[in-house]
Amino acid sequence: MKTKPALLFLNRSFYPDVESTGQLLTELCEDLAQDSDVHVVCGNPLYRTVKTRRMISRSSYKNITIWRVNNFTLSKKHLWSRLINLASYFALCFFKVMGFQKVSCVISETDPPLLGLIALAYSRLRRVPFVYYVQDLWPNVGIVNQKLTNPLVIKVLKRANQFLYLRARSIVVPGRDMKIRLSRENQVPLSKIHVVPNWADPVQIKPVAMEENPFFKRHFKGKFVVMYSGNIGLSQDMENILYAADQLKDKEEILFVLIGEGASKKRVVDLSCSLGLTNVKFFTYQDKKDLKFTLGAAHIHLVTMNRGMGGIIVPSKIYGIMAAAKPYIAALDQQSEVHRLTQEFNCGISTEPSDVKGLRASVMWAYTHQTEIQEMGKRGRRALEQHYSRDLCTQKFQNVIHQICMHSHTDL
Repeated sequence: MKTKPALLFLNRSFYPDVESTGQLLTELCEDLAQDSDVHVVCGNPLYRTVKTRRMISRSSYKNITIWRVNNFTLSKKHLWSRLINLASYFALCFFKVMGFQKVSCVISETDPPLLGLIALAYSRLRRVPFVYYVQDLWPNVGIVNQKLTNPLVIKVLKRANQFLYLRARSIVVPGRDMKIRLSRENQVPLSKIHVVPNWADPVQIKPVAMEENPFFKRHFKGKFVVMYSGNIGLSQDMENILYAADQLKDKEEILFVLIGEGASKKRVVDLSCSLGLTNVKFFTYQDKKDLKFTLGAAHIHLVTMNRGMGGIIVPSKIYGIMAAAKPYIAALDQQSEVHRLTQEFNCGISTEPSDVKGLRASVMWAYTHQTEIQEMGKRGRRALEQHYSRDLCTQKFQNVIHQICMHSHTDL
């Protein structure tokens, strides 16, 4: 009987967390667990409660073995609290991973940054391949957000990440823009970097007519809904969404809906109150099983990032929007993956990042061209089914891992 390959994943966020990286990794591991023995070393979820008093607990979910370390989950509003959260996860994760028996491959994501150091240490100790699954580039994120300004810290993070990129057996990134940027800035051969797009499940997220959508009928009936759904963090340019809403507050039919949590949530809510916006509604994260209704309640979605984020983060929310057959306004850098996707499939509206006038004009165009944007949504759904569905993308990832495991006899 053929032995299943054993895969070890490291990432702070995992089921039942609602952060996008945790949800995507959960789905990936569910699919890989059909042919592999999958283990995940994760941390306490930020927006869901998991009852445990042990420093490290073991549980099982859909044939996945979860090793959850009991790290701190202090508010992400302050740098010191973030550092405590990350350091406590990092330390406990190191303790658990170093005692692990040999696996076929160790895969580390980038939450927290430099988590790959633990994977690399284990890979050298056990002589197994290390794959770096890079969802965002550090320290670039902190630099663009102007939250990381210390030259010494920036230099250390750059050198440490380059060290990991050069020593990983393979690197997996979610976008073509990130592949080019990572290679250019770190002298990594393009052949070493594999693009596996993030995804959505077209079976779970289906188009739902407005008249049959309970979420829309309960909260937004009679309104033209402009929705942002996802992380309300430092990278998402949330303030300019509110400034655009302020310029459109005389249009009573247009309602801005912001769904999610994150480090910027309180600041954004406070700004909305200070502007006296009655055309903005806030909701917390909705249950994953209801995403088809939540995403389907929008006439058009917003996908926004700070200027300069192209190639640093690929917003995964785009794929859920496409699965729901909804159009979107993409306010991102022109070289970004989402901009390229929008141009290739004509499934959304592109505008410049951090451009309030452009965002306002795009919302008004969508409001006055509702037949056209519905067609955009349909094209997005077709593109999702053909290129970005869950089964296609997780299979691509599995192919990368399979190739690596086939050649695991090569010296590390």
